[in-house]
Amino acid sequence: MRKSVLISLFIGCAWLAWAQEVPSAVSEEQQPRRAAALTAARADSQFNEAVLHKTVLNYALPEEIERGVKKCTTEDTDMCFIALKAFENHSEPAVAAAANLELAVLAMQRGLIKQALAYDEQAVKLAPEDPFATLTYGWHLLAARKYKKARKVFEDLFYLTADFEYVSSAKLGQALAWYFEGKREKAATQLQYLYTSNPYTISFVSYMLGRIASEMKNSQKMAPVFLQQALSHDEKNYAAAELFAQLSERQKNKLHAWQYYATLYALDPSNKKLAKKVERYIKDWGDKSIDYLYYLRLDQPIVQEIPSTPSPKVRMALYANHHQVPQALLSAGVMGASPMRITDGKSDERLRIAAYAEKHIVFNEETGGVDLKDNKGHVEFSTKRPFTFRTEKANRTLLVRNPLSKNLFATALNDKEIKGTLTVVPSAQGFTLINEVYSEDLVPALLAAQVQTVKEPAAMTALAIVFRSALLEAVAKQPQAPYHITDNDDMFQFQGVNLLFQPLLTASKQSKTLRLTQAQADFYLQCGVVTDDGLENTAQSIGYVFSPANVSKYILSNPPADLYSSPQDPTKWAGIKWIYWLDGKEIQDRLAAANHAVGKLRAIVPTRLTPQGRVLRVRFEGSKGSYEAATPQETAFLLSAGTLRSNMFDIVPFYKGKTLQAILVRGYDTGLGKGLCLQGAQGMAKQGADEMAIIKYYFPNARILDTNTGSIH
Repeated sequence: MRKSVLISLFIGCAWLAWAQEVPSAVSEEQQPRRAAALTAARADSQFNEAVLHKTVLNYALPEEIERGVKKCTTEDTDMCFIALKAFENHSEPAVAAAANLELAVLAMQRGLIKQALAYDEQAVKLAPEDPFATLTYGWHLLAARKYKKARKVFEDLFYLTADFEYVSSAKLGQALAWYFEGKREKAATQLQYLYTSNPYTISFVSYMLGRIASEMKNSQKMAPVFLQQALSHDEKNYAAAELFAQLSERQKNKLHAWQYYATLYALDPSNKKLAKKVERYIKDWGDKSIDYLYYLRLDQPIVQEIPSTPSPKVRMALYANHHQVPQALLSAGVMGASPMRITDGKSDERLRIAAYAEKHIVFNEETGGVDLKDNKGHVEFSTKRPFTFRTEKANRTLLVRNPLSKNLFATALNDKEIKGTLTVVPSAQGFTLINEVYSEDLVPALLAAQVQTVKEPAAMTALAIVFRSALLEAVAKQPQAPYHITDNDDMFQFQGVNLLFQPLLTASKQSKTLRLTQAQADFYLQCGVVTDDGLENTAQSIGYVFSPANVSKYILSNPPADLYSSPQDPTKWAGIKWIYWLDGKEIQDRLAAANHAVGKLRAIVPTRLTPQGRVLRVRFEGSKGSYEAATPQETAFLLSAGTLRSNMFDIVPFYKGKTLQAILVRGYDTGLGKGLCLQGAQGMAKQGADEMAIIKYYFPNARILDTNTGSIH
């Protein structure tokens, strides 16, 4: 599988690889005409920007309701529910209508279906001209499996408004109602309209078209076409990737089935069904199984030499899993771009190694120690103590090659070229690798993992300041810790210094004396309007005011035309606005695998919110108990195996009796909405903002310290 210096990526960049490399199951000539025509229509269509950005939704609330909903962010959301109950029969129709709408949203979150519909009916009765109340009622009827009535309510909405957001959402609701009733052709008709008119729903709509095609005997060959579209527009569409794996297996495409199942299993190693699939394919492929995963492989160091910049040193644990736990390796090769020396705590030097000569670190299960071997397999020394590789020339790099762990899927086992030293720490299960490096030498590599779509120097420089500040914060927080960060940290992603290019080095060099103080140095990739910092990423305010219903209204809204983070490609909005279909049984199984069995899943209740409405804690309620996820990261894993893009979302539950059959998660932006928005910085830089202006915008309360002069900006 190896070709020269490197091969394709899979586990390390799995979702991106799927989006770019997913093969069609049949040739283009064999693809059904309907699928080809629909795909062509999508490619040729021009979105009407004036229509997409025309609507400005109204978030204003009666004063009484605004006071009541504050309890949703200052206390448990159950207290918010109680506070709003006081206004459901208020003498002022506007107040009562708003209260009933909020209560309907909160009741549906709690699985109180009948109560939610009663509140909806009252809200619509009190505010018959409010399209959002009618739209919410339609979606709640859909959740309650009242499909015919839901379609009628969605139809009624078309007589209330022509605003694109409302019409688009109602048509999507109608399509799902037809689908749940088994009327797939009628569902597909509505979905086709959305496919060619709404850039914000392309991935989800493509997934649904692929799902429908896979369930229709005469249309099954269409399914891969639509699923490929779904993944190309949103590489984190877990349901689309899962269906792709199943179709590949059904079509006896062993290679692609293995690759898709392997990546799904890497995301969700607790999934017993995926474990069986992976075990079967490993048995089929034998020792070659790892060769068919897209790992980065290097024959020798590529960069070889990078000037070092003396600065505080950072210890980074390599090959960490999604929970940032460094994985025990069974073997790995090490090669230096200059002669290397191996030292340990007993002596200054254990071994000297020639440049570009590879040594192999191998865990010895019999002794519980580590053997260092040459290319012929001869053991040169054995130890149970940590030892360190360092190049004789400080500017030269080291290469970690062919790392292998007991669990192939716990972490991305890519080759990594590094600066600094590499310490091998033996343990009873294997060994871990710690890279100690100057913080300044690490900044460009951290940039490389994030700025593939960023071209503006000011945006890169601003992110360099954030990364440097965050690195120094991590070191200061635990100066004596075995390691300060991992290569799979929420803040940092490290793929090696071999991905560097000159603008990254320039951005790091130009900002090397600057760091943030009096502010948490966070960042996230893409931003909508409502950030957790209270910034809006537009020149004009949208007037957002939090309430449970307003969160759903905001998620319904299209981004304004002047959004700083708008992508150049009008079909690439998945990082800003997204929709995912998630299976209720899979969520239930993930809870059980994490020792939080709740029985049949009945409700998914946000219990703690930020002032902007971002979800901090979620309670999973079931027939046999409940469990509350304490962090957004835990919530994302339990809901979607970690593929949920952010904690700004709402949920539409789909019930079968009292049990959650599936949920629709509708969300905005990425991450936690704190700190520097990278694509927003890119947009500001295009408008002429320099790195200082970008930093001041995203960190309005921060101070920028120049460590060279001691001055504060």
